[in-house]
Amino acid sequence: MAIRTVVFDVGETLVDETRIFARWADRLGIPHMAFFGTIGGVIASGGTLTDAFRLVVPGFDLAAESARWRAEDPGGEREHFGEKDLYPDVRPAFAAMRGAGLSLVIAGNQPPEAGPALAAMDLGVDGIGISDDWGVSKPDAAFFDRVLTLAGAARPGIAAGEILYVGDRVDNDVLPARDAGMRAALLRRGLYGYRHAADPDAGRADTVVDDLHQLTSWIAAQD
Repeated sequence: MAIRTVVFDVGETLVDETRIFARWADRLGIPHMAFFGTIGGVIASGGTLTDAFRLVVPGFDLAAESARWRAEDPGGEREHFGEKDLYPDVRPAFAAMRGAGLSLVIAGNQPPEAGPALAAMDLGVDGIGISDDWGVSKPDAAFFDRVLTLAGAARPGIAAGEILYVGDRVDNDVLPARDAGMRAALLRRGLYGYRHAADPDAGRADTVVDDLHQLTSWIAAQD
């Protein structure tokens, strides 16, 4: 079955989060390399980002600290992203996919501010879905039900098997997308991508790619 719609995760799929984590390191008073190394080590051992934050700051409360940061620096970049954080392969790959007749959708776990930020980039997508706006996040099956609805609005009558979900994680992206009947691509980059590409469950992805140019070529070969 040919792929007709491609749905993209946000963090480390479209957006390079390096500057965001560097700002967190600065705020917490942790050298960048130490902070990034700690995050990588925790993820490699099966932990979460929250576990990593709590390892360097015992008792860390993300919601509370984010609120304090927002109050102290309401006009700052803080945890936000912008055009300069977009991976360089995004725009050319999107142009190639649109030129091939694919519809493109963005759907990821993000705060409400991410929707307007992505819309302002004018990426030529057919829909944007944000977890905090939906009230449900990955890997919940209800999130992927919303993805199917969004993809259906972009291309009425599309079947789940004609939709490819692209993300950098096995647990949050590949497995729940496949469970929802979609196809899945694992992107090997970012804090999770390299580690998850070595996970046995990465074999459930339809493809594992290093960048969006490789993904574009792989999709074209499926017709």
